[in-house]
Amino acid sequence: MKKYLEQNVFEASQERLKFIFDSFERVYLSFSGGKDSGVMLNLTLDYMRVNKIDKKLGIMILDNEANYKDSTDFMERMIENNIDLIEPYWCSLPITLPCTVSAYNTEWQCWGEKDKDKWIRPLSKKPYVVNFQNHNFPFFKENMNYDEFWDNFGKWYGQGKKTACLIGIRTDESLNRFRAIMNKKKKMVDGKFWTKHKIDNVYNCYPIYDWSVDDIWTANVKFDWDYNELYDKFYLSGMSPYAMRVASPFMSESKSSLNLYRVIDPEAWQKLYCRVNGANFIATYGGQLDWKKVKLPTGHTWRSFTKFLLNSLPKPVSDNYKQRFCQALRFWSKKGRGIDDNIIEQLKQNNIPHKINGLTPHGSKTKQRVVIQKFPDELDCLSCPPSVVASWKRFAVTILRNDHTCKYLGLGQTQEQIKRQREIMEKYKNL
Repeated sequence: MKKYLEQNVFEASQERLKFIFDSFERVYLSFSGGKDSGVMLNLTLDYMRVNKIDKKLGIMILDNEANYKDSTDFMERMIENNIDLIEPYWCSLPITLPCTVSAYNTEWQCWGEKDKDKWIRPLSKKPYVVNFQNHNFPFFKENMNYDEFWDNFGKWYGQGKKTACLIGIRTDESLNRFRAIMNKKKKMVDGKFWTKHKIDNVYNCYPIYDWSVDDIWTANVKFDWDYNELYDKFYLSGMSPYAMRVASPFMSESKSSLNLYRVIDPEAWQKLYCRVNGANFIATYGGQLDWKKVKLPTGHTWRSFTKFLLNSLPKPVSDNYKQRFCQALRFWSKKGRGIDDNIIEQLKQNNIPHKINGLTPHGSKTKQRVVIQKFPDELDCLSCPPSVVASWKRFAVTILRNDHTCKYLGLGQTQEQIKRQREIMEKYKNL
């Protein structure tokens, strides 16, 4: 296991769990059935047993309807084998989730009442399953966005008390996760940067934020913990342990392995590809949408091809892309982005027009910020991926990947999107 100067990550996580159970009146855990949340749950249950914690651990499962059977079996085992310590809320509710496999829909609704005949699997009748008919959540409304549900569940479960939501995410999974956890601008508890204020009296806590993939699997073996056997099948399929993800198959993080449903869970696949428009296409051709493999159609430049793609989409989807692309164009033409010196040298060698706009104001503050006022058609001449430097090819690949949130462009929410989300939450907060 990864070691600090005086302790390893397991010992550090024990200290964090002690702080959590000493500092918070209510504690619940977000459980997805993945390797990280599985270890997080096993770790917490062992701590509770060893230290004889006299309180229940809430378990919140946001069931996306499209789980592998191995994942649902694992989650059921964990609940039923530890029911003495937990109060589970397995939420199979009509909630809106992001969708990156369809060119026509930016979202899809799991467990939608109007789609009962197309559900990927039957609704479980386990006593701990919360569905549209039996839920007692005063805040819930049909078609609620999953982020909104997440926040409101925390407030509801906390009952006005200081509440911890345990989340098993790790900083070495992605740069976005590293930034989220290391962000010290958010309110923390007693200066613990792995605690982040979420809403009202609820805090997100990340006790295993510094664990590596190796630490996760070492702990499963060392402590003989139950785990999701889906990972064994991922491994046998040739997938790297560092690429294995368990999430909604239509999200950007997991759609690359969508084709594995055909082999691993063919019964689910039969219904899954009929459930969401575009799933079959991404499973079949998704691997060809990598920027190295995308070929420009004859007679087009990447700029003209981007405009062709925009004109072929439904107006709301096209307008979303146009808004985000304009945002990127303004950013690159006015502020610019910090780029490594060797890439800047390659821009010079290939006569790509650019300017230097000082140094980046964040991070090491040593990178030169590059401004590009006229986007080149493509930058395959550079030794970095196209996600690093702006080009029209980058826009085209973003559309082909159905990346409606434009993560490929490194963009966050627009002010308009943030404002709209806040207005919606304010409008319905009393329902």
